[in-house]
Amino acid sequence: MPVALSLVNVSKAYGAQPILDSLSFGLQVGEKVGLIGRNGAGKSTLFKLLAGVEAPDSGEVIMTQGLRVARLSQEPHFTPGATVRQALEDALQDHQKLLDRHAAIHDELHSDDGESANDSTAGRLHQELDAIEHHLHHMGWDLEPRLKEACTTWGLTDMEASVESLSGGWRKRVALAQAWLKDPDVLVLDEPTNHLDPEQVEKLEAWLLGFEGALLLITHDRHLLDSVVDKMLELEGGKLAVYDGSYSDYLLLKADQEFREARLTVHMQNRLRREMAWLRRGAKARTRKSKLRIQDVLDLKDDVDDRSRVESREKLSFAGGSNRSDALVSGRGLHFRYSPGGPDLLGGLDLVLQRGMRIALLGPNGCGKSTLLKVLMGDLQATRELNRHPKLSISVISQGRGELDGDASVLDNLADRAAVVHIGGADILAHVYLTRFGFPVDQQKRVAETLSGGERNRLLLARTMLHPVDLLVLDEPTNDLDIPTLQNLEEALQDYPGTLLLVSHDRFFLDQVATHTLAWNGAGQASLKSQVSSPKFQGDGTPLWELYEGSPSTVKSLRAQRAADAPDVKAEAAKISARVEAPKAKKPGLTQKEQRRLLELESQMATLHERMAALDAILSEPSAFMTADAHGHQALQDRDAAVAALEALERAWMELEEKRQDSV
Repeated sequence: MPVALSLVNVSKAYGAQPILDSLSFGLQVGEKVGLIGRNGAGKSTLFKLLAGVEAPDSGEVIMTQGLRVARLSQEPHFTPGATVRQALEDALQDHQKLLDRHAAIHDELHSDDGESANDSTAGRLHQELDAIEHHLHHMGWDLEPRLKEACTTWGLTDMEASVESLSGGWRKRVALAQAWLKDPDVLVLDEPTNHLDPEQVEKLEAWLLGFEGALLLITHDRHLLDSVVDKMLELEGGKLAVYDGSYSDYLLLKADQEFREARLTVHMQNRLRREMAWLRRGAKARTRKSKLRIQDVLDLKDDVDDRSRVESREKLSFAGGSNRSDALVSGRGLHFRYSPGGPDLLGGLDLVLQRGMRIALLGPNGCGKSTLLKVLMGDLQATRELNRHPKLSISVISQGRGELDGDASVLDNLADRAAVVHIGGADILAHVYLTRFGFPVDQQKRVAETLSGGERNRLLLARTMLHPVDLLVLDEPTNDLDIPTLQNLEEALQDYPGTLLLVSHDRFFLDQVATHTLAWNGAGQASLKSQVSSPKFQGDGTPLWELYEGSPSTVKSLRAQRAADAPDVKAEAAKISARVEAPKAKKPGLTQKEQRRLLELESQMATLHERMAALDAILSEPSAFMTADAHGHQALQDRDAAVAALEALERAWMELEEKRQDSV
């Protein structure tokens, strides 16, 4: 396959800090490659080089001529004052140029003055015309249907809206629509899922799965990587490591590599100890052999020191509270509306939070996930009071990270000016503890409001882990975290012994952590407003929120299974309604079947009376209960059964007899 783009010995540095070091790789047409790395490793720098925004200090960035390239940055930029329509039309400029060129060639070949082009010129023009028409047959001759298709695909309903007035999620949709409109041969995406709700992420995933060109995907969305790419690149220390396969394949290969590296490090450390012991015995550098051995020991020590300085993944840990109650929070028939007559965001929710449950809240933006968390925490009051354990301890990290004091320093936000913090049964200096979370000592006096999103998140995680709690509530904890930190957070939450409520757009993260899923069943706010008969249910009888045992990835199959097992509510309601609205007129008296049944009942009752008389005779015998196995015991059981059967027959007989009497 031809190479779409390539980097050859590319280096880039900012000041004295090298970011990319003699980096080389090629992306072939049809290849889908994912790029990952720690925050600050140089992923965005690499994207800027590929986009032509910046130039490398050395080396070459080569883009194959004739290929259409679409690039999407983390924060898309648009023409100032542009509407959605104008932004999308900008993406079709190349297409418009082809239309204009097609018209110009026709004019040149069929000019009004009757002069025809010479054979060589005509041949060249016809060849160019064929190439343009081939493209236009694929893309379409009219721009307007193409624009409307892009708006439908990405949910852009108002084409006259100003792009500058849109939220981050809607601006990202416009940028994706621009890339889609270009019908690219090469697609380079930098964090394309940022600000997108799950529905739009699924649309993006479907597009990338069907994309036949060359794709370079820079993202923290591991589910997207696992679904789409067939090769992984890891950027670390200015170098690229290549792993064939999906993200899951990368994890296996990486784990095997780390295991082998760890064994090699241990082997080198053991050898260094032996060599250092030889030096301490007073080895003298009198001979050439001794001099070389001493130099080897010094080189080995440098290698071991370098390996020891390689940053290892810092272990995170959340401590559970002392509460041993199984039910921490419970509520039945919970409703909440922000205004009278507004949509009910809880729909009569029944929920019990038990110790050890890790519950993921699943639903689109605006369905009420954050509202539900606030109700469960007591920040908002539902129509019915929640039952909370009196000794329940809670820790919350909200989506807005409002738990931080923006005017206080990083260090003061951690421990309220305490010099020492207590964690894991030991005391540790607060500034040393913060260095574990990427806050060097010289940056710990920064005020919190100057921190980036990822830094604010790491600071809150560091503070939360200082306090054992029974219930941990995390609203979008994965925002702005790189993949190594996400892996640490996953492991910490998997080991957390308390109860967890979790909201996140990171599907891979949710599947790794959650044991249960509280899923929203509505299709939008309109469905909420249409709930008339019972706020707990939608029009089809489905609860607004349902709890499933399993991770979010299992919800679709579990929901389908429940639907298959459940009775058809609509059909049943229609049957009941038909019976109520149009009752059949019945003739008075007994039907022929009921008359036969009445005679059968009378015969059966007579038989039972005879049976009971015979049993009474047995029971009256003196020997009926003389021994433990005497026949009177069984006779007594048989009589009790006969009495119960006779009572049932008599009730049925009375109903029919009354009906017969009414017709007389």
